[in-house]
Amino acid sequence: MISMKKRDPLWFQKLADRLINKGFLWAIPPSIQPNTITLIRFILIPFVYLLLKGHQFDWALILFVIAVCTDFIDGTMARTRNQITDTGKIIDPVADKLLILAVLLFIGFKFIIVRIFVAFIIFELFAVLFGSWFSFAIGKPMGANVFGKIKLALQAVGAGLFMLGALTLNSSMVRIAGYILVVALVFAVAAGLETVRRKALYLKENKIVYSQPTK
Repeated sequence: MISMKKRDPLWFQKLADRLINKGFLWAIPPSIQPNTITLIRFILIPFVYLLLKGHQFDWALILFVIAVCTDFIDGTMARTRNQITDTGKIIDPVADKLLILAVLLFIGFKFIIVRIFVAFIIFELFAVLFGSWFSFAIGKPMGANVFGKIKLALQAVGAGLFMLGALTLNSSMVRIAGYILVVALVFAVAAGLETVRRKALYLKENKIVYSQPTK
């Protein structure tokens, strides 16, 4: 019987890690921790929002792109340099959500997808806080899943397209950005369900382990 080699579900992430490692990480000293890069993203968020409010869309877009890049860089640093921490698993998604939230709050609530997404992100932030308590309680903080990574990429593209459309006064680009956010919302729901599934599976497996008699 011919056995087929199963493709690694994280092959794309590993490929991206190799590219980012060769393209960017050579310039970052090993003494700099991934969480430091995440903190830079936190610092950039209010500047992105203030620049949008001041209708300086060009600078806002530049800072937004830099902030998004820090997300890929800190994640790759953590994985390739064996610097993954429980704190990083918590503050990284919070920074991501606040960055997207800053752009959505500027866009405003006249778009129904923005209202839905803002409500969903606020719910996610509370879920992260509760999830952090839950993760530390069970001793296993969990990182992002593949659906969450796709969601973030779509959110970043959608938000970036909106700013580019606002900068160039291109209504079609703004409309496309809205469609992308709709797709991102689907992946956001899938990411939430996958997180619940993983935690439920972890609890079930550990319950089985704890219930086994000791020899």
